[in-house]
Amino acid sequence: MDGGRILFGSASRINDRALRRIRKGIGQPGDIILSHKGTVGKLAAAPLDCEPFVCSPQTTFWRVLQEDQLDRRFLYFFMNSIEFKNQLSAVKGETDMADYVSLTAQRRLQIPRLPLAVQQEIGRVLGSLDDKIELNLRMNETLEAMAQAIFRDWFVDFGPSRRKLDGETDPVTIMGGLVQDVERAQAYANLFPATIADDGLPDGWEEKQVGDVVALIKRGLAPSYSEDGILVINQKCIRNKAVNLAAARRHDVVKRPPRDRLLEEYDVVVNSTGVGTLGRVATVRGLKEEATADSHVTICRADTSKVSKLILSLFMEGQEALIETMGHGSTGQTELSPASLSAMTLAVASKPVQLAFDNFVMPLRNLVISNSEQSLTLAETRDLLLPKLMSGEIRLGEAVEAAA
Repeated sequence: MDGGRILFGSASRINDRALRRIRKGIGQPGDIILSHKGTVGKLAAAPLDCEPFVCSPQTTFWRVLQEDQLDRRFLYFFMNSIEFKNQLSAVKGETDMADYVSLTAQRRLQIPRLPLAVQQEIGRVLGSLDDKIELNLRMNETLEAMAQAIFRDWFVDFGPSRRKLDGETDPVTIMGGLVQDVERAQAYANLFPATIADDGLPDGWEEKQVGDVVALIKRGLAPSYSEDGILVINQKCIRNKAVNLAAARRHDVVKRPPRDRLLEEYDVVVNSTGVGTLGRVATVRGLKEEATADSHVTICRADTSKVSKLILSLFMEGQEALIETMGHGSTGQTELSPASLSAMTLAVASKPVQLAFDNFVMPLRNLVISNSEQSLTLAETRDLLLPKLMSGEIRLGEAVEAAA
């Protein structure tokens, strides 16, 4: 589960024979999944068009059986509210396990008794905000895939040079059809050599180790946590090639100054300890305040005299599957060393090619940042509206205007 979504793409599958042996824990479309063990309180809503799925023992599925009494979307939004989370906190740890909420305790949790029509309208209004957030998320996935596809074509497959080598002369075709304006496509095409050298790279390009093109590659600091220090990201913050600062804690800079470990825009951060999260890669984008990383995270910073920050970012993100295999050590003590990351190699193009790539692709990634910031605002609006709608402080008509 992540951000209210069930990540079906990363889930394992079982065969029909194993499925027949399972007596309970089968989720269905429309179910609300609640984590009740470990990280208590995480929620996700199963899409109405998904196939049945098996829930892990750490989760509970909530299913609306009497739709004439309880609206499913209203239930989901209420379970995301502070009121519901406070109820969870109150019953957490009633057993011997501190981070656990039993089924018995969950059945005692209270849901507001509002008229069904009011529930449905609240669900519709808040759902429209969620729909906008989902649209932004899907758009961002497309934009990120486009950026990676262009990167691979230019710097991995050397598409423009190879198409020239094959005798192609149309600039639009040389650039893979990505640039439809002929004059602009010609300007880009002119930057690429029409020959491939003996080393397999376009003529004049070089293969470099990551360590040769970075200004910084080192672990973060051992944090001294405080309530009002600077943000310090940890391994939980790095997921799906993005940095979630909401999961960050704060570090006392007086006790341990971060010095060169202060994060900069477009630093690449890599989870570097343990099993499961080791190797996850993300790029720091949209940084609004000072932040650093803890000692379980490696910070990689491009030397822009050698390679652009955008190119290093897309290269590292594209190597995540490989990086996940590069850890060393025993189970539970696996470490990813900066030296291992430094030894990775990438193709380094001429400065004009790098600049052209940045000018072409950076607007796509800036739009991702803009969409993400809009989604945060929409989520804050949604979470602010719910208690006010339930209490009657804001009328539904006013909420519709706020959600428009």
